[in-house]
Amino acid sequence: MTVKLVFLSLILPLMTWASWDYNHVHYTFSQEGDQEPRLLGHVQNWATLVQNYILQLSNDGLKTEYTQSFYDRAIYTVDNKEGDRTVRTVRNKLGTYFIEKQKAAQRLAEKIVEVHDEFVANMKPEYREYLGKELSDIPRTYYQDADIPARLPVGMEFNAYFKQNVSKESSVVKISDEVPRSEPSLINTTLYSYELEQLFIQNFNQDPQLRWQYFGSTDGVTRFFPGREWSTNFVGFYTDYDPRVRPWYIGATSGPKDVVIILDCSYSMMGGKFEIAKAVARTVLNTLTKQDYVNIVCARASHWDGEGKWHYYNTEVMSCKNDTLVPASASHRKDLMEKTSQLEAGGTSELKAGFEKAFTLLRGKTRTGCQALIVLVTDGRDTDGDRVRCDPGYYSRSGYVPGPICRYSWEKIWSTVEKLNAKADPKARIFSYLTIDDGEEFPGKLSCNNNGSLLRLYNGNNLISQMKNYFEFLSKNTFSKEVLWTAPYLDAWGLGLMVTVAIPTISKVNGRVIGVVGVDATLDEIEQIIKNEQWGNVYAFLIDNEGATIFHPRMKASSKLMDDPMFIPISKLEQVDGKPEAFSQVMRNMQEGKTGSMTLEKNGQEVTYFYTSVQDSVYSFAFVVKPSDEVLRRVVEPVDREKFPTSYFNLLIEYNSTEAREELPGEFEKIQVYYNEPKYPNLRVSYLWSSFRLAPKCYCNPNEFLLDSYLAPKNIRAHKFMNDKNLPDLGCENGGWFVKNARADVLITSQIEQIWVQRDSPLIKEVKWTYIGCRSGVFRTYPGHRSSRGYDPTARPWFKRVIKNPDRTSMSMAYMDAAGVGKIISISQAVYEGMPSMTAEQCRISGKKPPGCACNSNDDCQSGHCYVSDAPGYTTNTRCSSVKVEAVTSLDVLYTDFHHRIYEIMQDPDVPFSCDQHYDCPDGEPDCQTRCYLFDVSGNVITDPVFLNVSDLNTGAYNGVALGTKEGEIMHELIYKHHFFVRKEQIDFQGTCSITKSSPRVSLEGRPKNPEENDNFMRTRGPIPSFSSKFSCIQDIVVYSVNESALGPNGLLVGNVSGPCKSGYYYVTALPKTNLYLLVVENWRNNKESHMFNFNCKITNRVSATGAFRIINGTCAHTDDTIPLKNRGKCPAVGDITIPCRYQAGVYHRAYTSLILFMLICLFVGFI
Repeated sequence: MTVKLVFLSLILPLMTWASWDYNHVHYTFSQEGDQEPRLLGHVQNWATLVQNYILQLSNDGLKTEYTQSFYDRAIYTVDNKEGDRTVRTVRNKLGTYFIEKQKAAQRLAEKIVEVHDEFVANMKPEYREYLGKELSDIPRTYYQDADIPARLPVGMEFNAYFKQNVSKESSVVKISDEVPRSEPSLINTTLYSYELEQLFIQNFNQDPQLRWQYFGSTDGVTRFFPGREWSTNFVGFYTDYDPRVRPWYIGATSGPKDVVIILDCSYSMMGGKFEIAKAVARTVLNTLTKQDYVNIVCARASHWDGEGKWHYYNTEVMSCKNDTLVPASASHRKDLMEKTSQLEAGGTSELKAGFEKAFTLLRGKTRTGCQALIVLVTDGRDTDGDRVRCDPGYYSRSGYVPGPICRYSWEKIWSTVEKLNAKADPKARIFSYLTIDDGEEFPGKLSCNNNGSLLRLYNGNNLISQMKNYFEFLSKNTFSKEVLWTAPYLDAWGLGLMVTVAIPTISKVNGRVIGVVGVDATLDEIEQIIKNEQWGNVYAFLIDNEGATIFHPRMKASSKLMDDPMFIPISKLEQVDGKPEAFSQVMRNMQEGKTGSMTLEKNGQEVTYFYTSVQDSVYSFAFVVKPSDEVLRRVVEPVDREKFPTSYFNLLIEYNSTEAREELPGEFEKIQVYYNEPKYPNLRVSYLWSSFRLAPKCYCNPNEFLLDSYLAPKNIRAHKFMNDKNLPDLGCENGGWFVKNARADVLITSQIEQIWVQRDSPLIKEVKWTYIGCRSGVFRTYPGHRSSRGYDPTARPWFKRVIKNPDRTSMSMAYMDAAGVGKIISISQAVYEGMPSMTAEQCRISGKKPPGCACNSNDDCQSGHCYVSDAPGYTTNTRCSSVKVEAVTSLDVLYTDFHHRIYEIMQDPDVPFSCDQHYDCPDGEPDCQTRCYLFDVSGNVITDPVFLNVSDLNTGAYNGVALGTKEGEIMHELIYKHHFFVRKEQIDFQGTCSITKSSPRVSLEGRPKNPEENDNFMRTRGPIPSFSSKFSCIQDIVVYSVNESALGPNGLLVGNVSGPCKSGYYYVTALPKTNLYLLVVENWRNNKESHMFNFNCKITNRVSATGAFRIINGTCAHTDDTIPLKNRGKCPAVGDITIPCRYQAGVYHRAYTSLILFMLICLFVGFI
């Protein structure tokens, strides 16, 4: 009986779950004790009271009306922007940037050929004595090793530009783990490549923006500059690095190609042979780049065994795209490697079907069409032994007779391949690899008849060297001395997303490939050059000649990528369902490297694309400009500088430096810096002054500030420039330090400082920080304190929320403060650009009024905002604001303070069912309560009693929490019944997944690191990296947006639910002057714990949740509509190289050779 009860407790929830219908689910309120809702008259009153508190706090704390008046009275210049002039400017800057890198690479390529050939033809005497010796015998002068601490360069120092300790005086050598250090060629390469040392240094001195310079040889040696110790994994072992499998090397030594790997997955391959086969597949995959196409075929068929049992097997294509080749992107290669690693040998040697599938893949639509290669790995045996039978057998009077052993006809496969390859275009070359066994005839004839070659492999070690026939063919068949700019990839040396100018080198003595030289450029720098020219609401994007997007505002920042990215076609980002159609022509023009512009309608607005290509590269970029951005109004610094207070740069501690005390005497004492105050633990603050900081885009050379660790001079420079009226504002074009007019925002915002200091409202004691972020990137905060160096207010969520809905007071979700003071909530408001001076005549127009015209309400204005302005104009009454937001002002309060205040407001002594009160349920059962939540326009929970007890460090438990995960039944009704939420979904091919939930970086004391500690992290981190649970993945991004019209004329939604998780009567209403909504659930009861396994509850809370969900086999979601290179006439010239190919015909397998030998011996003995 007990067993039956346990079984029912397990199976009943599963049965309920199996019958769950997500699309047609109906929740019903229990009829027992059912009654009318009791809070109808209270919920909207609570919403009004909460809104009034938020508005009062923002009014008393932000003083936005003062800041608005400062910008209304400011002086503005008017600049008529020309998109075509801007793209020409950026083209010239990027052209110079790329050309300098190319020149450095070309000098290295010429030098390595020279020193290599000299070494071969006329070796220097000082090198000759080391031939035949060990690497350890070579002096440190010539050989410094990144993997051996005793052979690292002396005097390495931390360099912020390279984010690690480096030597600018010497290079180092890195030898692949795949290559035995006893190889004689390693000594040769180490010696002659040393001759690059002085050129490395010379290149760096000529172009200080150079990153890594290096040479990768054909034997697996890399010499790179500046010298550094190699990276370790989290257990302290040096990681491997083989130049021959890096994108820059592969791209330079082999052209675009289509590759199909056929694995003989039959039973006879079991054991070490199949491990070699999988290692070959991994090696080939590792040596492909995104310009290539690939797939893997596991060839085998079903069979009977010696006992008459049926074993099912099938020839299968390993990619999730089983009918086409797939781009050899990082995601597709990882997918293929994972699936191949899980294969187990078994089945017959059915290779005919495998070749038929391979040729089907090679003639598909997704391919390069430039050259076709088939890599076959087999043991060459024409039988799989006694276990594999091709007939079920039969029973005779004497018992069971097994079917015949399967024996395969190679003639059929040779004939099939001959016919298929005769029709192929281009014809496929077949490279065969025999695993250990002696069956050379089948794979040998197959390769030799199809312009390939055969090699036998005895193990899976150092396969790049063992498979030299394949790799030498690739380098010779498409060898080019042309400069190659690679697609962006993640730097193995820690500098983020890179592009490399790579040049292959070939000996003039023997005609062999020596290796590849490379010079790196970070994508961050390229992006910055383009972004520095953006203005207003203009945005830019960069693509390559395939139409793949390198960067775009909707893509993840390159610094946040976990792996080589899967690039999204620009059409996916700029078009929706193929609209606007005219953009397709823009894309084609950019792919062809043309310069021009095109105006079209997008999302109901007119936009103009100004585009051009980057000289001597595969890249093109565009600026997208709306008519409102064609005229740029920019604030300029005030003429009368005397009335403005001193502005202090945010690096307060640097005012106490020796340099600052000399050049800025008395300033440190004046600002009165306090450290480790109870309200601001582990921080330096000034209560008398605010402080300002500048986003990277405010600097003419952002890297100089972001990456240089010596900050005292930067602090002095910023202080003097902002406060010394005699220093001219030169701007970047005239050799200045800061972008033009950044000083204007610093001066204008300085006027709010004393107003913030003198606030006396009782609500102010709840405020942690008050700050303003300007469109220019200027950021001012009170109390004065340090912000992280990379901090850009315009990239922060609080800034973006206001830009999206500037007419509302905006609330953030709870999040961990960037300065480390705890779990906070931000309240933000817009500060509009000062309105233009209009005349009454200019304002006599029908429809909504433009900025500067008289208005009676927000609905009268194009901007949606009507207020009394201090700006000059024809009336002093209310006028329409500018459309553009000049700045966002914001304040932070601790979440706990905000939460308690909100719930106090919703505690009504006259209402026994107020928020968080517990009472008996309508059916008489105990434990009902009234549950209240604030949530935002995206369905993210702002307040929840659970958040109070969550650790500040556990950010994933309170930031980005979806309403659906809390109240799945209610969320489902709001989506599908009331249509209050609109669901949107998209695929993120650059997602980041984690084994564990994320948390902020903490100090040794277990607290969040403050900005100073975060800025110093690159310098103070240990040699061994911490373990990271994050990995790149493809995600399904689900978001919701509010359809406020669904609230109806009463502004209130009501309903009742009784589901697997929760039950209760719910009310939803808006806080109309904010971005928030209030959800109140009366008679809320938690059913989650009522079942032993409540699977339905988990499903209910996930099916309507927002968030990023990992897609297993997510590469399938990526469609490739690229036209083959061959069809576009872009294939590089391919040689018709004849490869030496030989094999031994008539050689049988060892088993049969041994059998024949045994029979001959028996005959001989019998004869004797």
